[in-house]
Amino acid sequence: MSVLGTTAGKAKLPECTIQVEIKAANRAPLPQTPRYSTEKVRSRNPAFVIGLTLELPATTPPDSLVCFNVVLTEEGASGKVVAHTDHGASSVYLPLTSAVTDAAVLTLRFARVAPLSHSLLETQNEIIKCYAFPSATNPLHHLPTLVSEELAEVGPSVQMPLLFLRHCRRELEGAYHLWRVRYNNARKRLKHFADGDDALRNGCDVFRVSVVAARNLSVPFANVPRKTSPVRPPHPLSPREMLKKQYSPKRGSSSDDALAPRCGVHPFVMVLFNETESAATPLQQSPWHLVGRTNTEYESLSPRFGTNQNVHLCPHGSAASKHSVASLLHTKADVEVKQGAKQIFLSWFRPSRQQVLSGALQWDVYGEAENDGQSAVEIGQVFISLNDLRPLMTPETRNVVPNALSLHTAMWVPILNRQQEPVGELYLDLQIRLTSTPFVLESEHNTHASKPGQAKADDTPLFRLASSTMDRALRETMAIPSDQEHYSIGFLHAHVMELDRQVKELAAMIRTAETRQSQRLWFKGSGDKKKRDVQAFATNLHVSYLRKYAWPAASPRPGVQAEPSQFDLLGLNDDTPPVVASTPPPSMENPTLMTYATVTCGAPTAHALGLDDQGLVGLEDKLVRVKTQIALVANGVKNLHSNVMVEGGVATFERPVLVPVDDGDDVGSSSNRSSTDAEAAEKHDESTEAKAASWSLAAKARKTMTKTLGTRLTRHPSDETIAPSALALREAFEACKYQYYFRKCVCVSQAVSALVTSFLASLELHMETAPEILHQWASIGYLIGWESLISSQGKELTMLSDAWATIKCLERFAFQLDDSIETLLLEETGANHEGYVIRIPCLGAPKDLGLIRVTSVLFTQGINEMQSLANMVGTSGVELQSTINNASFQTLQQYHAKYLGLNVESDRTTAQLLLDPLMAVVQAENAAAKNTRILLEASDAVRRMNGGRVTYCKSGKDRTAMSVTLDQARLLFKRANVQNPFLVTSPTHASQEMVSHDELAAANLMREYGVRIVVAKKNVGRFKYSFNSIQRKLLPELYRPPTSTIQDMVTSVTARDS
Repeated sequence: MSVLGTTAGKAKLPECTIQVEIKAANRAPLPQTPRYSTEKVRSRNPAFVIGLTLELPATTPPDSLVCFNVVLTEEGASGKVVAHTDHGASSVYLPLTSAVTDAAVLTLRFARVAPLSHSLLETQNEIIKCYAFPSATNPLHHLPTLVSEELAEVGPSVQMPLLFLRHCRRELEGAYHLWRVRYNNARKRLKHFADGDDALRNGCDVFRVSVVAARNLSVPFANVPRKTSPVRPPHPLSPREMLKKQYSPKRGSSSDDALAPRCGVHPFVMVLFNETESAATPLQQSPWHLVGRTNTEYESLSPRFGTNQNVHLCPHGSAASKHSVASLLHTKADVEVKQGAKQIFLSWFRPSRQQVLSGALQWDVYGEAENDGQSAVEIGQVFISLNDLRPLMTPETRNVVPNALSLHTAMWVPILNRQQEPVGELYLDLQIRLTSTPFVLESEHNTHASKPGQAKADDTPLFRLASSTMDRALRETMAIPSDQEHYSIGFLHAHVMELDRQVKELAAMIRTAETRQSQRLWFKGSGDKKKRDVQAFATNLHVSYLRKYAWPAASPRPGVQAEPSQFDLLGLNDDTPPVVASTPPPSMENPTLMTYATVTCGAPTAHALGLDDQGLVGLEDKLVRVKTQIALVANGVKNLHSNVMVEGGVATFERPVLVPVDDGDDVGSSSNRSSTDAEAAEKHDESTEAKAASWSLAAKARKTMTKTLGTRLTRHPSDETIAPSALALREAFEACKYQYYFRKCVCVSQAVSALVTSFLASLELHMETAPEILHQWASIGYLIGWESLISSQGKELTMLSDAWATIKCLERFAFQLDDSIETLLLEETGANHEGYVIRIPCLGAPKDLGLIRVTSVLFTQGINEMQSLANMVGTSGVELQSTINNASFQTLQQYHAKYLGLNVESDRTTAQLLLDPLMAVVQAENAAAKNTRILLEASDAVRRMNGGRVTYCKSGKDRTAMSVTLDQARLLFKRANVQNPFLVTSPTHASQEMVSHDELAAANLMREYGVRIVVAKKNVGRFKYSFNSIQRKLLPELYRPPTSTIQDMVTSVTARDS
């Protein structure tokens, strides 16, 4: 536009912008019509870059006018005119009516640009922006560069998570069923059932015994417990006794207690069980098992157990006021109210014997000693043969489980001493429930065996580590044979519950994906990153295209008219004929010279699963470390495995453990706990067993006991005590393995969506114009280069950890073009579950392509203020960043060697030097600097070898916008015939040779007016990037947005979207 044709040459150059608006025929403003504006330019002959697309409402009158307002932004002057010219021409020259100048002319260029059509990649909500960048060499005499920038949402953002999550759920369900079988088998081995009905259904008989009361206990005077030394009764008026009465009512004695007669007997009962193979088998051939014991009732010859009526009369400081259960039989205690009184039952289970009742029960009655630590005094015992008891029991008909028989009896039975003389009676309540359901452990074979569409969780391609060396080491240690496959019941229960939660969460995500696919809700904004039901969808996943066009021939420049005309310039009114129609309307849109595709998204990470702990790389390190430790200790504990989890086969009476249960009101809840959770043990003296040995019917069987009831009992020597490290390591490995698997499901689901989007976009661009590229992919694989802008500090370090393991996992995927299908399919390939195949519906695809493997590389460099902090303090994340770049460069070198073998480059020398600049900057990477040149060189190398490009940051909208616009500007102004384009002069920062002033200006224009600011609006509701002035200053200069596009300090904090 020539604005100041008659002004002096030394006049200040004006800054102006062009405003375009639709008005009525009388120049009145139309309601609900947008106003469009170009960028501001300071020049005598400004050339505006921003292209304007008029989006008119359907209600726009056909005689409306398009008005162009030239606004001098500094002085407020403006001019308006609409002139008539050739209808359909590509260039229009409009004379301006202005108070500032007499000879100003506005030149309009028209281009027919339509969004890219898609035959394979499904898109929606397209955004298109056009630019006309002036020629860098001669802007006055050369046509500008016509460019369009397109962006769209893509179907794979929902379609691929749906396919992938369904596959993951099948794999995880297989793992869940395997561990469910292990848990059920462990419950059977340990008799760890919720209640009697549960035990019967699992093939176990149920025994319930309640020692209700005793009466008429008779203890010889010589056996009555006494204090070891005479104690003078305290004076009732002594200060110490008065304080005891006032502040210790449970330990003090009231006046009534002092007058009440004392018997000196504190009875309690031990319950023992002996089961034999048959009724004829002698009891000496099978062990006696301790079931449990009652509480102690103090100062009573006719106690009712469980009431603790005289607990305040305990002669020592630790009253035994609770029932205790044995750990070996996994006894449980529960409360039942009968006839208005509470009874405490001791319950235990045994494997079913087809309703055969054999063995015996024994109740040993003792008197607790007066002093803590003294031997208990034997009173007598009750012995009952179960085979003899069966005729006395009454079958029950209520609450009967199928295939079960319920027997019950309650009676007074005599207590006999060693001389077989009666010394009192016990009231016993016995309940026995027998089942004919066989006791069978489930087989793990069906869950281990591979099935169509279902694999062992260990064999899934997801359970492969990012590092091939670490993955190989893990596979070698996992191949070591081991007989230690038992796990604690607590771990198994928690593990099964966690797997069940994961399966259900996957199912919820699948339902969400189905809903979003049916409703075509493809977009996931940055504000939804932490929502669990959409965590498997990529954040802000878009495909963008940069297209460069050729100009058609321009129309001749008309003379300046005296008066402005109001003819229909843009064809809004078809009834108004144009004055001149010498140039026929073009039959097609402007031809495309080049097209570049870029996929952008948020980091493939598990925001909803937390970023405060380890990422996938940290979990991989833990898996290898723990599995190596397991292999080291395997031989040391191989033969120390205990029989605690195996039912039967133990001929000796192993050391019992008595675990006190909770108070009577809470006994029922305590019965559901594993016996291994308790810490306390009941105290007895060694002499108790010695005195009872000569007369007990189980004496011969008890001679093999290593220690007796009288000693302070310790925990049973189980797998947990013999080799706690081995058990803990095995459980830690299994828990970590499925934590890793589930997290990787979420991350890979996001990454594979970007992978498919990139492949389909590349396939559409090259299938017809460059079919040789398809054969390149079939020969050496599809190269996809990921660019990461997240920092190596704080939570973003966890994101980087997730992303690296996820992106390397993409190499387990392959593509296959198939013209016989209509939609995307995902299949697992290989007998050893080596990877996945994504079948692409593609008509006209070459038949000889075969599988197209994936080569995935990641180059990362943080650019925000957190990376500045990481560089200053030197965190370990900077080392991870360098490790990723070096590993990716090695992968790129291998791909480059294969690429050279195809001989597709005409300039062999230049092709061989392709990676030299990138190698230089990777080797010279400085941990204290932001090495942004790595990103630019990697982008050039990947595109040169016909690879796909994915750029991401935390949310895929702010830092991503800065990088993509810079990359697009470099592609537009790509300079040819440079003497040595691969000469590296600055190994870290991008120098002027990498990004020129014109390129940076073009990038800033796209940042301010292009599609990226629209993406920001979609996420935060404002045409602003989520940077404030301080954050902008800490960005590298090439990645700084225009100041008009950043937020103020307050808004950047209060309106954060993440």
